[in-house]
Amino acid sequence: MRHARAVDIVEMIAPDGPGSPRDRLSAGLRAAILSGRMRPGDAVPSSRAVASAVGVARGTVVRVYDELSGEGYLDTVHGSGTFVSTSVPMRELHARNDPGERTASADKATPTTDPSSPPIELRPGIPSTASITRGDWAAAWRRATAGEVASVYPPAAGLPALREQIARHLFHSRGLACDPDEVIVTSGAREGLALVALGLAAQHGRLLRVGCENPGHVGSRAVLARLGAELVPIDVVNGGVDFDAVQSARLTALLVTPSHQYPLGGSLDVGRRLQLLEWAERTNAIIIEDDYDSEFRHAGRALPSIASLDDSGLVVHVGSYSKVITPWLRCGYVVARDPAVRAAILDARADVGETVSGIPQQALAHYLDSGGLSRHLARTRRAYAHKRALVVDALDGDVGSPLVLSALDGGLHAVLSSPAGTGNADLAERLSRRGVAVTELARHYFGQTAADREGIVFGYGAATDLDLQSALVAIRREIV
Repeated sequence: MRHARAVDIVEMIAPDGPGSPRDRLSAGLRAAILSGRMRPGDAVPSSRAVASAVGVARGTVVRVYDELSGEGYLDTVHGSGTFVSTSVPMRELHARNDPGERTASADKATPTTDPSSPPIELRPGIPSTASITRGDWAAAWRRATAGEVASVYPPAAGLPALREQIARHLFHSRGLACDPDEVIVTSGAREGLALVALGLAAQHGRLLRVGCENPGHVGSRAVLARLGAELVPIDVVNGGVDFDAVQSARLTALLVTPSHQYPLGGSLDVGRRLQLLEWAERTNAIIIEDDYDSEFRHAGRALPSIASLDDSGLVVHVGSYSKVITPWLRCGYVVARDPAVRAAILDARADVGETVSGIPQQALAHYLDSGGLSRHLARTRRAYAHKRALVVDALDGDVGSPLVLSALDGGLHAVLSSPAGTGNADLAERLSRRGVAVTELARHYFGQTAADREGIVFGYGAATDLDLQSALVAIRREIV
């Protein structure tokens, strides 16, 4: 096994230029690995040696190594050290070509998918958990399990300490000023939506007639349909629901994703949000706001949630920590400010008889209270912004087809689509044969009206940089 020396690392890092020393160290190591100057199995110098040679704090080097490990560039072997990952494709080191010249050898060095390998997972909705197993997370669980074990069931609405932390988090992140008593802890967004549907149906004494975005989230529609709700497709126009269609649909409730419409990625402007609130007050309807990935905004500032503009309790705000932290946590929340609506939801919870386990609630409360979530979000936002840039660099602009890249202003997914009938309806199937798992855009449409766009929805949050780059090469090859 070859051993890289600290001086080799120094030579790979730009001494000045844009970005912090940390950014230049991270970028230099990525470039060295991708170019073949550092090869699979190469030992990486100790963080102490690199810190001394480069002139940065050792903790900075440790964080860079952790980041690159999460992205798939490095492997850490306990007791042995840190190495360039053996999953990195072996590259031949080529002399630098003229910047304007693209050579055949450079094309050969581009990462590609291996048909014999497991598929690269780019289906949407999967976050990166590469940085979650840090001190804050472990400490929160130690504190949650350190005390006496309770002998009673957790409160139906959730532990007061967690509800207080969720209320505080929503105020700072979404501008939503709510009382902890208005928060109900759930096992995720789908359970939250199910409880809201059950509560509203009981309150109204009939099955619900719910307007749903078209295209929209398949899982949310499945929950409502399973509970007997009548689903009314409301077309998405200019980033959100068609307000004229909402007004004419005679709805009991309207389910929307206003901050980052799923899957197309648009956003409702403040004017249309206020129009929806006026409609709800006039018709005595409820707006169910799914705020599924508002923590991650890549272009411009996030608009305030609809619930933050609501003074009448007409909005029920649903969210979860599945994409913010990990789906394995199974923890989310509902904010219901109207006392009658909140009581109906809690009555449904009492009938169902399920509450979120107390220990995860305690751990999450500690995690939020310690600032662990804020620090985790800072790390993941940087990682997602970097991966988003890889997607934009590979697929934005002229890709030689009618496909257009969109939905990248926020969140963890993107859409590559073209008008219906342009030959991209089977793009997901073709990519599957290349070893890349994505989702068909068509499955997000429902109702009698034919889909007006075709293509794919793909996530970029969970894949390592190397897997993502390989998948993007496969996508480009399939669409040009």
